[in-house]
This record gives sequence, C-alpha cells and structure tokens, in this order.
Amino acid sequence: MKLDTWTVGSGSRTVALVHGASKAADVWRDMARILVDEYDLTVMLLDQRGHGRSPRASSYRLSDFADDLVESLPQGLDVLIGHSLGGGAGAVASARLQPKRFIGLDPGFYAPASLMAMCYVLGALGPLTPRVLDWSLNLPASIPEGSAPDTRERVRAMARDWDTSMILPYARSLRRHPIPVAPPAVSSTLLLVENSIVVPAPMAEGLRAAGWDVRVKPGAVHDMQLQDPRGVVAMLDDLLR
Repeated sequence: MKLDTWTVGSGSRTVALVHGASKAADVWRDMARILVDEYDLTVMLLDQRGHGRSPRASSYRLSDFADDLVESLPQGLDVLIGHSLGGGAGAVASARLQPKRFIGLDPGFYAPASLMAMCYVLGALGPLTPRVLDWSLNLPASIPEGSAPDTRERVRAMARDWDTSMILPYARSLRRHPIPVAPPAVSSTLLLVENSIVVPAPMAEGLRAAGWDVRVKPGAVHDMQLQDPRGVVAMLDDLLR
C-alpha cells in the first residue's frame, strides 16, 4: 500500500520517522523540529495503514506494515527511525530498504501476554473502542509527564483517526512471528525503556550479542518521543551527526 508521506526540512541527509499503533505522523512533531533545526536533516513523515491520512485496509499483519514502508520510502535512507509498531515494521523492512542506519525506539519486537490481553479487550469492545480510548485520555497517567502542554489533545486527535480494528490482528501476527534474535540486516540501534516489555531483557541481550547496538534510556516511558524528544535525540546524537 502506498502511504501518505511528506517531508519537512531541506538538509542533505534524510531521516524517515515511522509511528506506532494508534498514533500518526504528528507524534513526531517536536522531535522532527529538533532534527531539522539542529541537525540540518530532511525529515520524511508518514501515516501507516489504518492511521491518519493513509487508507484503511483488510489486513494488518506486521508484514503488511513492513511492505508498505518498502513501497512508500526510498532505498538508502541515511536513517530510518521507528517507534513501537513502526520499529518492528522498520526492522523487517530494513533488509529491503537498506538504510545506512536503522533505529528502533522501544520497538515492537515481541508481544507479551499482557499486551495480547489488552488487544483482546480492545477487540471485544468493537465499536465502543473509540469511546473507551477517548475516556481513558482524561486520566492523568495517560500522557507522559514532561510532554508538551498540547499533547493530550494531539493524542486524542490521532486516536480518533485510527482504525482500531488493526490492533488485534497486528498483535497476533507479532506473537506468532516475533522479530528473530539474529544479526541485523543493516547497522542497527535500539533505544529501550528500562524493563521493556516489547524487547524483554533476555531478547535485548541476545540482540546485543548478535551485533545490535542496544541502549537504554533511564526513566523513559514507551512513548519516549512524546515524553522527552530532546533527551531521545541526545542519546542518538552520535548517530545523527
């Protein structure tokens, strides 16, 4: 599927940013601004299938999301950055896209039982899911502390423009086919939260031994690019210069 894509900035090097489930390209707003203003990068943004301005679909397997990236992004990007679902899709797509560097922010490499349970609940809610998600965004803990003042409104807008039916088939596909613990297809870095559930410690150690550059951001939450975009960029500075 051809995704809705656009660029900001006009630097000589290009980085693509791939969002996670329930979000859209706007989740990268503050981080993209830093990359353009302080690193002189051209930033490619996109909405994944079932999200934002991109089409809805009949299939939402991890492989579908990866195929979309291959169809929508240029080969040989300087950097490909994916978060959560976007991180898993980016890792799979890297073998074909061949970016100079892949970076996964707490990427969806594995679906633990706790994540599957949440996805089954959302799937069971059916048409009520958007209302429940909208209500949950009123809870204080729904937005990472330290986020920009308008983050709650932005996240609510992204969630309203999301095909909630994608979450269970995506999670099932990841549960059946997690990202393998093997050497990366390209030079690759993972920036994880402490005690990540989507890249658990044994998996992280196996990936590190296989040649992945694995880093941990102390105090980070899963949506680290919302919580602390400048801190995320600082931990990747040596890769972005």
